[in-house]
Amino acid sequence: MGKPRVLFVEPLGAQSNIFAKFMTIPLLGPLHLSTIAKRDGFDVSIINENLLRRKIDDSELKRADILCLSCITATVNRGHEIAGRYKQIRQNIGAPAKTIIGGIHASMLPEDPGPNFDQVVCGEAESIILPLLEGAFKERIVKGTRLKDLDSIPVPDFTLIKNHSKINILPVMTSRSCPYHCNFCSVTRMFGKEYRTQSVPRVMEELLSYKKGMSIFFVDDNFAAIPSRTHQLLDQMIKSGFRRYWTAQVRTDASRDLEMVKKMKATGCQVVYIGLESINPGSLQKMQKKQSLEDIKRSIRVFQSCGIQVHGMFMLGNDPDSHEIFQSTSSFSLKNHLDFVQYSVLTPLPGTELYDEICSQKRLLHKNWNLFDGLHVVFKPKQMSPAQLQSGMISCFKSFYSYTHAVKDFLFSGTKALKSLRLGQIGPTFYKTVIKLIGRSILNSWIHYNRAYLTYLNNLRE
Repeated sequence: MGKPRVLFVEPLGAQSNIFAKFMTIPLLGPLHLSTIAKRDGFDVSIINENLLRRKIDDSELKRADILCLSCITATVNRGHEIAGRYKQIRQNIGAPAKTIIGGIHASMLPEDPGPNFDQVVCGEAESIILPLLEGAFKERIVKGTRLKDLDSIPVPDFTLIKNHSKINILPVMTSRSCPYHCNFCSVTRMFGKEYRTQSVPRVMEELLSYKKGMSIFFVDDNFAAIPSRTHQLLDQMIKSGFRRYWTAQVRTDASRDLEMVKKMKATGCQVVYIGLESINPGSLQKMQKKQSLEDIKRSIRVFQSCGIQVHGMFMLGNDPDSHEIFQSTSSFSLKNHLDFVQYSVLTPLPGTELYDEICSQKRLLHKNWNLFDGLHVVFKPKQMSPAQLQSGMISCFKSFYSYTHAVKDFLFSGTKALKSLRLGQIGPTFYKTVIKLIGRSILNSWIHYNRAYLTYLNNLRE
């Protein structure tokens, strides 16, 4: 008897999150685990509903002997739906059905997944995936062990994903965890306090295995956490002739190392995603961010001066935030010429200190996990109503992603590029303009789709 057929599924984001249709970068968890399973002889495949732009159909579920779902908090309800449908389909044809759920939500709230799941995997699963699929674990909640050697993780096989040719940005992981411990983040609880890295040769092996022309997104929570190691990696990228479009997540402190920033640009870095979080010093302190407003300004200035665009991410609604935070944050974004911005409302995600605090104070509005996506207010702020926080976030988006701002930004940046004869900047400038125009259209769609929830917030009583 051959090994069971295994299907990994990454569920579609909730329809209430209009931005979900742009989530085309697959989670690495299912990729790593399915690659390990394939190497051991399992018939394995991956379906990513976000990539397919549709829901998985019955024929795709029917042939799987084991269904594995990897869910974040905002997709766990969709995971429930898929698991329930799968069990019904298999029952109708008289075939056994086994369901396993893993990922950040299950790891943080292992008791939350309902009866549609036979087993719940907590934490890192690379070291236990094979015995798990072989049925060696009988308990419902299975705890993974943290890998000491990240080099043991195989280069992911993207061909296992259905419709993999549609992937235009490849996720690459070079480290796990983060040396910091922000109160809204569950990274250290998931991956531990020890910052673990892959060796530079292992990272280069993966980078050079991908065909030229494919863009890279380093999914590390803090790509430049150890500058000396980041320098080593960048030096090897330069030595190998690696130069292609890539992006990464960094903290503001990465901008203190100008030489490193220049190397990032030399190897093809086009955009950095920086958790600026807030321009309110009180909120930065509350979040345990360990950065100042001057750090934020410097990081924008340094990266942009080296030709790297900045995608600034803000979090609105911390306890020290008053109504003025919306106007001041919008003005800051425009005044400092951020290339892209992402405004989120503070969201108490399971597994974070923030979640424990909000729950203990009975400030959580509900547990409709679909809405725990950073775009919907799900708790009671201290200095404003939930509706006011929701409205404030929308106003920030409208201020930045406006048709007027798009045109002004193009004229300002385009003229500046021409004056300095940096004609290569015209392309990125035009791209920024298009994104601003598209962003406003998406925002209008989001508001229209979420009118019922906005009404719910407006009708809340203290």
